[in-house]
Amino acid sequence: MKVIKLLPIILGGAGVIQAGLNKTIAQTHGLSTASLINGVVVALCAAVVFLLVYHYPGWFPDIVAGGRGQNRAFLWWYLLPGIIGFSFVFIVPLMIMEVGALPVFLGVIAGQILVGMIWDACYENIPINGVRIAGALLTFVGAILVAWKK
Repeated sequence: MKVIKLLPIILGGAGVIQAGLNKTIAQTHGLSTASLINGVVVALCAAVVFLLVYHYPGWFPDIVAGGRGQNRAFLWWYLLPGIIGFSFVFIVPLMIMEVGALPVFLGVIAGQILVGMIWDACYENIPINGVRIAGALLTFVGAILVAWKK
């Protein structure tokens, strides 16, 4: 099995760890401090990647290096991924403090499944069919069973 197929599972687990660590930082230094630390680290990592790609574009696939000399007009919606990322860093630890990690991430997964199917249908031309809907429903049922409290 290729490692790329395991990355979503690894990143999903890392997201739980990130939120838990942010919650711990928030309990002693405040969530605004945790968000600032996250933002600074992301900015530094992005700057390093940008400089590497700028100076050594041949090391990276075209999707990473991007087209040089092409029209690079800035569109307003380029801000949305960063806003969503900040929202995860800021809001998820608050939710974990209220209900715990499992219900929060089950909700996140449910939202990802629903929006993922819609995204695939609208932007990737992967139709929503009965098998995909049945798989989503089975996933939801499994999630409910995992989170079920007596």
